[in-house]
Amino acid sequence: MRLALWQGEGAPGNLAATLSEVERVAGLAAARGTGLLVFPEGYLTGYHLPRLSPGDLTGVEAALGQVGRIGARAGLGIVIGSHTGDGDTIRNSAVAFDAAGTEMGRYHKRALFGPWEKGTFRPGQQTCLFDCAGLKVGLAICYDVEFPELIRPYARLGADLVVVPTALMAPHDRIARQVAPVRAMENQVFLAYCNRTGHEAGLDYVGLSCICGPRGQVLAAAAGDPELLIADLDPAILAEERGENSYLSDLNLLDRPHAS
Repeated sequence: MRLALWQGEGAPGNLAATLSEVERVAGLAAARGTGLLVFPEGYLTGYHLPRLSPGDLTGVEAALGQVGRIGARAGLGIVIGSHTGDGDTIRNSAVAFDAAGTEMGRYHKRALFGPWEKGTFRPGQQTCLFDCAGLKVGLAICYDVEFPELIRPYARLGADLVVVPTALMAPHDRIARQVAPVRAMENQVFLAYCNRTGHEAGLDYVGLSCICGPRGQVLAAAAGDPELLIADLDPAILAEERGENSYLSDLNLLDRPHAS
């Protein structure tokens, strides 16, 4: 699979303008032969919306449908971050579409960060795993990746790639630089950490998106400016790393009861 991450910002509160940007970026990614394109946390709606209420999310579901159609026209799958609403409940979500524009899965952020998120969103409870271009792909969002307990289940379920839309702000750049490669290595998966750029309601986003391999190697990395980040993910690398030393197989042995 050729994977692309869009490190950038949409137009918070302006679905039409953000969809235009999604279409532009999808065209760029398609021209590079991408199979899956990832956008950051809250990209469709904006991430940090301090007075967000369910009524502010009118039109989001229709816009998500348009994202799927954009992917279908470009011939690639898309994962996009968006706040979503269901009645009085607001979720911080990542929504995945296949190359035909069909929704493959919807993940709701489980580890909510800080008072604003905890007071605004209902946390998710479930993993989300789907097939894309021959790889099994799991979804997490931002703060989730800082908990090994939330990423390990994907490895145990057979994930090859974990995609993490994020809104990492200053001064927390250590998460992109240190945590993302370690999560890939300890689970022997590819991990794609897709961050925002720019400024929003008092937050300064640090960029630093990266695509990491199962040895913790950084296959592609961005600085702080908008960028289309691309890497080719070779399943043979996964097989080789897991064949040399399988953390999961050894973990299964550790989980077995032993006679005293």
